[in-house]
Amino acid sequence: MADEVSILTGMNILIVDDEPVSRELLRSVVSAHEDHQITVVGDGEAAWTLLNEPGRSFDVAFVDILMPELDGLGLLTRIRSTKALGSTEVVLCTASNDRSTIAKAIQLGARHYVVKPFDAGVITAKLDRIRPPPAPPDLPPAHLS
Repeated sequence: MADEVSILTGMNILIVDDEPVSRELLRSVVSAHEDHQITVVGDGEAAWTLLNEPGRSFDVAFVDILMPELDGLGLLTRIRSTKALGSTEVVLCTASNDRSTIAKAIQLGARHYVVKPFDAGVITAKLDRIRPPPAPPDLPPAHLS
């Protein structure tokens, strides 16, 4: 019976996009993948506030590049310069496939990038690659020699 229990749990995911349709589409794709905890905000400053909230952490942040106030590259810069946020994976999202923007994002520390319109398969593959490996099951004491 123990093999029927899933040891994988959802991730804590932050979605940051100023376009309501894009936010909802991405939320829908991410929530269909697994039982993730999803927080959605409409701008970089709101995301920055949440990222720094005591006791709160995110495994992944999907961040739109073009936003008013604090854009995605600015938010990425803040995240990468804050030691406490070092484990947060950032997936930059944009409608632009501009190579110079992609190069700048990589230079700033982005390891993941998706182009709008979102493809559910691409988002699912990103989440599967980002997910930390599950902890090994506890072994009975007799196996600890």
